Amino acid sequence: MKKWIEQINQWKLDKKMQVLVTTAIIVMTLIILAVSTISSVTSMKEKSIELLQTNNDTMSENYASSLEQYKALAIAIVMDDTVQSYLHCTSKRDPSYTGYANNAVNTMTSCQNMYPDMNFIGIVSYQMDDYLYKGIEALSSSDFQQVYAQDYQQCGAVRDGTIRIGFSNKYYRGDRYTLSVYFPIYDLNTIMMERGLLCMNFTNPVLEQILEDKSGTGRQTSVIQKDGTVIADHDLDSIGKTVSYKEKLMGIEGEFSWEGRLYIYQKVSDWNYYIVSSIENMELYAPSVRTIIIMTAILFFMVILSFFVIKGIISRVYRPLDQTVQKMDEVAAGCLESRLNVASMGEDFQKLATGFNSMMEEILVLMEQVKMEQHQIEQIRFNSLQSQIQPHFLYNTLECIHWQAMADGNKEISTLVMALAKYYRICLSKGHDVISLGLEIEHIKNYLIIQNMRYDNIIGSEFQVDDTCKDAMVPKLTLQPLVENSIYHGIKVKEGRKGSVFLKAVRKENTVLITLEDTGSGMTQSQIDAMNQQLSEYDESFGYGVRNVNKRIELLYGKDYGLYYLRNEFGGVTVEIQLPYTTKVDEGILKGDMINV
Repeated sequence: MKKWIEQINQWKLDKKMQVLVTTAIIVMTLIILAVSTISSVTSMKEKSIELLQTNNDTMSENYASSLEQYKALAIAIVMDDTVQSYLHCTSKRDPSYTGYANNAVNTMTSCQNMYPDMNFIGIVSYQMDDYLYKGIEALSSSDFQQVYAQDYQQCGAVRDGTIRIGFSNKYYRGDRYTLSVYFPIYDLNTIMMERGLLCMNFTNPVLEQILEDKSGTGRQTSVIQKDGTVIADHDLDSIGKTVSYKEKLMGIEGEFSWEGRLYIYQKVSDWNYYIVSSIENMELYAPSVRTIIIMTAILFFMVILSFFVIKGIISRVYRPLDQTVQKMDEVAAGCLESRLNVASMGEDFQKLATGFNSMMEEILVLMEQVKMEQHQIEQIRFNSLQSQIQPHFLYNTLECIHWQAMADGNKEISTLVMALAKYYRICLSKGHDVISLGLEIEHIKNYLIIQNMRYDNIIGSEFQVDDTCKDAMVPKLTLQPLVENSIYHGIKVKEGRKGSVFLKAVRKENTVLITLEDTGSGMTQSQIDAMNQQLSEYDESFGYGVRNVNKRIELLYGKDYGLYYLRNEFGGVTVEIQLPYTTKVDEGILKGDMINV
């Protein structure tokens, strides 16, 4: 304690005053907060009790009114001559049975029309072991015949007399809860002779309101029988169970606390029911909690206000540094255009702002250099990939011409040389890397002429090209490596060493789909899958020609375009080439230093 006092004595006067004012504000706020809380809790508890009592009174009156109406209706039906006449019948074979039964049904229909909440009404004849039924829904829906006897035995008397009332989901196959009223029917002419049973089933609005109460406010309302059995509650699992506080339900009305809840109960007139409403104690304190929160907010506001001047000074002194940190956060998030306003930084921080801005400018310059270098690397890779496609074929063709010339002076040499000349004319294409699909197909035809001259016409061919596709621009030497692949790895290794290639080109909106099929030796599905996977990967064991074609397409148009291999019905291999449909060469992408081979 002495150490703390010595430390406080060393504080400056403004700091001591700040602590003194803040302590006074906190003490005063706590006093106000305590008084307000006590007052709020007392007031809210009284209002909640009053509200619950009003709710109980209303529901009790409504429920008592409903029960009195049901009882009056039951007495009227029992005393009705048509019902008495029907119950006096001893057999369905009695000539008067049909008329009496129809008259009783008419009476039941009138009752149902008078009470829209009545689901069905049934009259059971003990003497004939028969019953009459009239309901909104069919007899099979309510399960009346299977349920009424057992339900009647389980229902208890709810008032002095013989009337029994139950609330359960036994009818309608358990789909809904309904109120059942049972009243024994005695012979009006013979004392204590019970001739039948009146069964009525209702959808009581008061009980329905209780079942559908899903407000979630912490308030609950239940109908509980005098012996503690729950008749109706929004928690359906509790219906039929006995409450733990049944001894508390005494007299006409009252209140008590039980297991963290406040209970208010009201007896339903002369019936053996209680309307019980309850609310969690914490729900009573909820408004007080809000008051505490508001007062706490005021406390914090006053504390902050006491430090406002100091905070303002510190904020003003260190504002330039805060701005610098904020800009650095923006740069870290990827916003490289962030700059500091040097003029607003003050003399002390102007050098820092200038250095920060210069550093960001230098970073942008370096990033542009990296982008240019990466672009140049891609161009070099592109040109390198193209240059790998042609040399091995040039040597093979020259060797073919050499041996053909040595063999004889056949004119076929002229055809071969002519095809070779056209082949290389299209290869050069005046320095263009992208040519029309028509020229690319002409290039393939020349290539096939040369190969058939070399291999004694073992390669057949068929071309189906839509006219709308011929002017489409495609990367040069796209098809030749694929045809070459079909010949050397499909047809030449095939038994019989003969086969055909089929080329088809169609346009689908903004896409050109080229399909190249061969009748070669084919590949297994696992080999096809491996080839599709390796098209965009570097693998020395995988043929460079096919991979280079796919890589060029990806470099020019993106990874959405390229090659895809699959097996065909001829037992060979099919490759699909997907390209964008374009008839122009884009400046800066398909010309210049990227188009020279």
